[in-house]
Amino acid sequence: MADKSKRSWFGRTVLAAVMPVAAQAQTVQDGMAAFEQGDYTHALELLLPLAEQGDAEAQCQVGRLYYRGGDGVPQSFDDSVAWAKKSAEQNNPCGLNSLGVSYRFGQGVDPDAKTAFDYFTRAAAQGFDKAQFSLGNMHELGEGTAQSDAEARAWYRKAAEQGNAMGQYRLGILLLEGRGGEAAPEEAQQLLRASAEQGLADAQYSLGWMANHGVGVKQDHGQALEWYRLAAEQGYAPAQINLGNLYAEGLGTSQDDEKAVGWYYEAARNGVPAAQVNMGKHYALGRGVQQDFDEAMVWYQQAAEYGEPVAYLNVGLLYENGQGRPADPAEAARWYRAAAERGEPRSLAKLAHFYAEGISVTPDPVTAWALQDTAMAYDRDGELDAPEERLMQMGQQLAPQQKGEAKALAQSWQNGEELVLP
Repeated sequence: MADKSKRSWFGRTVLAAVMPVAAQAQTVQDGMAAFEQGDYTHALELLLPLAEQGDAEAQCQVGRLYYRGGDGVPQSFDDSVAWAKKSAEQNNPCGLNSLGVSYRFGQGVDPDAKTAFDYFTRAAAQGFDKAQFSLGNMHELGEGTAQSDAEARAWYRKAAEQGNAMGQYRLGILLLEGRGGEAAPEEAQQLLRASAEQGLADAQYSLGWMANHGVGVKQDHGQALEWYRLAAEQGYAPAQINLGNLYAEGLGTSQDDEKAVGWYYEAARNGVPAAQVNMGKHYALGRGVQQDFDEAMVWYQQAAEYGEPVAYLNVGLLYENGQGRPADPAEAARWYRAAAERGEPRSLAKLAHFYAEGISVTPDPVTAWALQDTAMAYDRDGELDAPEERLMQMGQQLAPQQKGEAKALAQSWQNGEELVLP
C-alpha cells in the first residue's frame, strides 16, 4: 500500500513539473502566431514575459518584433540586437540568425559581413533554413566570404529542401542560368513554381518571364500573363509593366489599351522609368486615354529625372513636332543631345540629321556622319530608319580627308569618350 502511495505521489509530482513547461511552450506558440498575423502588440504581451524569464525562442521573437516595428511596437534595432544576443548566448538558431542579419546590414551594430557569415554558419549548422539561405546569398554575392556560385547552390538547396521560398527561387535562377554548375531548366522551373505557389512575387515574375520569352519552357504568352498578374497584384513593378506590355500588344489576351495603361500607371507610380515613358506614349498617341500632349510631357519628364534616355528622346520629339507647344528645334536638339550622351541611337540619328541639314545648329557634315555611324553602332534592336542609306548620303558630302576625320570621331565616341558636339 505504501509503495502504491509513493508511486501516486511521484506521478503527481512529475505531472506538476511538466504542465508549466507545456503551457509555456503553448504561450510561445501563441505569441508567434500573433506575430505572424500582424498583431505585434499582443505578440509582445505574450512573448516579453517569457523572454525576461530566459526563454531563448521568446527572446529571439521579441528581438524580431523590435526589428520590424509597427502595430504599437516601436522599431528599435538596438533592442532587437540586445534580445537577439540573449537568445544567441543560448545557441538558439533563431537568435544566431537574427544577429547575422543585424551584422550583415548594419542595423543596431556596425556592419560586419564576416561576423554575419559566422553567425549564419552557426545557425545553419542547426538546420535553420533562413540562415542556410543567407549563406547561399552571401556566397553568391561574395559578402563575408569568397564568391562561389557552386557554394551558393549548395546552401540554397539545403534551404529549398526545407520549403524555404527564397531558397527555392535563388536556386532555381542559378540552375536556369547554369551558374555554379550545369544548367537544369526543368528543375529550375519546378523550384520556381514551388516558390511561386508560396506567393513569392520574384518567382512568379520569373515564371512569367520564362513563359513570355520561351526560356526553359515552351513560349506561352497566356501563361506569362497569369504569372505576371499574380506578381503584379502584389505590387511587383517589373511584372506590372510587362503585364501592361502584353495587353498593349495583345499577346496571350485580347489587345486592350485601357488595361495596358492601368498596369503601366501602377508601375509608373512605383518609380519605373520605362513605365513612365509608356504612360507618356499612350497620352501622346491617345491609346487607352484621351490624347493629351501636356500629360505626355509630364510623364516623359518624370522618367527623364531618372536619366531614362528614351524619355529625353520623346521630349525632343514633342518639341520638334510642335505637339502641345510651338515647334522649337533648338529645344528639341537640347533634349536629343541629352539622350545621345546616354547612347540612345534614335537621338544620335536625329542629331546627325540636324547637323547634316543645319537645323538649329551650324551645318557640320563631319559631325553628322560621325553621329549617324555611332547611332548605327548602338542600334541593337533595329530601330533606325534606313540607317545605311542615310550614312551613305552623308558620306557623299565629305571629302576624303573629312571622311577620315569623321571615322576617327565616331570611333572615339564608340570607345567611350565623351560626346562633345560643336
